[in-house]
Amino acid sequence: MAHHFAKPENALKRAEELLHVGQQQAALDSLHDVLSSKRHRTWTPTIEQIIKKYLDICISLKKGRMAKDGLIQYRIICQQVNVGSLEEVLRYLMTRVDAEALTAMQGAEDMVVAINDLDAEETPESILLSAMTGDDQATRNEREVVTPWLKFMWETYRTVLEILRSNAKLESLYQETAQKAFAFCVKYKRATELRRLCELLRNHLSALSKFQPKESAAAGLPPD
Repeated sequence: MAHHFAKPENALKRAEELLHVGQQQAALDSLHDVLSSKRHRTWTPTIEQIIKKYLDICISLKKGRMAKDGLIQYRIICQQVNVGSLEEVLRYLMTRVDAEALTAMQGAEDMVVAINDLDAEETPESILLSAMTGDDQATRNEREVVTPWLKFMWETYRTVLEILRSNAKLESLYQETAQKAFAFCVKYKRATELRRLCELLRNHLSALSKFQPKESAAAGLPPD
């Protein structure tokens, strides 16, 4: 059920109240309603507080798709008036996710390598197969902790790259994020994700090269 708050401050206050009683999903939904509302399309410091609180909850619940959707809405709000805020929020997200994930995966590098496809959805069959591999309970418990964080970290890098794909003002952050994603693939020996990362960057470059000639022509400039 959507909630229509007259002021963003009211939504932030309501979310804090819901978090205090353990209703994280309800708090997330109330903040999402503000970010996606056409009534609140003007950037303010409160809107930045809202997206950061929203991302905190997404990290806690490991909801990568919700995080991406919120960031898409925030980009719409601030990209024309305060692109610096978008950069700060994206850096905030990656810093939080990196810290949480590294803490969760500390000492479990071998376990990380054993996880196959980070984009594959876990099914009842895969869970049953994991239980039948002969791993002891401690190993299975460790896998249950490590796998979601590894997936969320990977999804976060891809989300940031998608958010920044056509933003020339934040090109340096795009480059930093790509380097982080490559380092992630190397550190955790993620061959499958490395291929997908290369494909993602190649697609972004291809789309950019198609867009630039049109942009140059509109400005009366010769193509490169």
